[in-house]
Amino acid sequence: MRFTKAQALILIAFSVPVAIELRTVAGFFNYELPLIGVVVIEFLFLALLFVLYGLYGEKSAAAAQ
Repeated sequence: MRFTKAQALILIAFSVPVAIELRTVAGFFNYELPLIGVVVIEFLFLALLFVLYGLYGEKSAAAAQ
């Protein structure tokens, strides 16, 4: 299955509010998640997303020829 640019953009757009709300969810369990922790988690997720896009993403038309 190819990973398209549209799918990557949707995942990025969806991940930002989810990462921010991680602090709220952690608060429900009496765990204080610092903002830097959220930034690190989001950075790791985006790095993983870019690696997966590099491995399984659609290839450009110039590279296919």
